[in-house]
Amino acid sequence: MPRQEITINAPAEKVFAYLADITKHPEWSKGEHKLEVEKTSEGPIGQGATFRSVGYQFGRNEDTVTITEYVPDQRVVFQATGRVGLARHAFEIAPSNGGARVTKSFDMVKGRFPFMIMYPLVARRFYWPGALKGDLERIKSKVEES
Repeated sequence: MPRQEITINAPAEKVFAYLADITKHPEWSKGEHKLEVEKTSEGPIGQGATFRSVGYQFGRNEDTVTITEYVPDQRVVFQATGRVGLARHAFEIAPSNGGARVTKSFDMVKGRFPFMIMYPLVARRFYWPGALKGDLERIKSKVEES
């Protein structure tokens, strides 16, 4: 499972709040994806909260996103289910020298045909360490500027 980490100069609580709010993800996702996210469940953001995500990566993709783990100020995991399959994204946050160390990981749990045939090429571009690092750098920039 690909993973990368970065240190953000902001308190862990602030970083966690930003990452757990899935509606903020278009702010740091790659611009070419034209990601749109809306919350679809009632109540506060937490375990079980759901979102509708629409992005453009190899065509239009609409996913249902569900937060499957939610440990305030420490860990948030969400799964995206759509036409390409089931993907799991995780963020782990820990205090570090007055800031927060953030680890982002990605796992393609179950792919659908024909996506799984293309997965090795797609993963290199969008998910493997370089892409995860880019996500983390954009997250760092957004959190530190706010």
